[in-house]
Amino acid sequence: MRERTVLKVVAGKIIREGADVGQGQGEGQEIDPSTVWTGTTLSTALANAQAGEGTVDAEGSVPKTRAQPSAPPSRAKHAFTATRSVARKLALQALYRGQLNDGPWQDLVQELGEAEDMANADRGYFRELVEGVWASRQSLDDMLAELMDRPVVQLDPVEHAVLLIGLYELTAQPEVPYRVAINESVGLAKRFGATDGHKFVNAVLDRAARKLRPNEN
Repeated sequence: MRERTVLKVVAGKIIREGADVGQGQGEGQEIDPSTVWTGTTLSTALANAQAGEGTVDAEGSVPKTRAQPSAPPSRAKHAFTATRSVARKLALQALYRGQLNDGPWQDLVQELGEAEDMANADRGYFRELVEGVWASRQSLDDMLAELMDRPVVQLDPVEHAVLLIGLYELTAQPEVPYRVAINESVGLAKRFGATDGHKFVNAVLDRAARKLRPNEN
């Protein structure tokens, strides 16, 4: 097994760790050539070591222990998912109010923009959902009519808003997996809809996904 050589920067040169370079040795003084690394592949490592004021190994890289820790991918993904879930919940509230009091989608965004949960939401996605659904609600309702066994006008406002969000994500947000779109909508229906309303939402969006995302696993 090859012995690991640790190098350090002294007077602009890379030398072996532990080499005796003399007390106070610095600019203009000679360093024992046997202790100096002369390989040309360490030019980048030299710059990195000087900037980091530390040592480098003989492979020409700063030791991994000096790397800044980063958040685990799973944690970042969870945070992203959580903020979008809150955005969907706030979009549901906005669209619910919009059904009761028709008006510009901008008013709905502004009204919910001061909600307490907005600090934990993906604000951009919230706005995108409200604007997208409100602008295309007629075409979305036409699709819903083909997927249900009842007229759209008979839908409970909460379930109607949930279905609009889910259907919009299936049609206009291809980066959102269909399972995520369905599961998030079902979760909203469970929390805010009528008893067993989530089963109806699940069935309708499942039919929609089979039609709109036939090749997605």
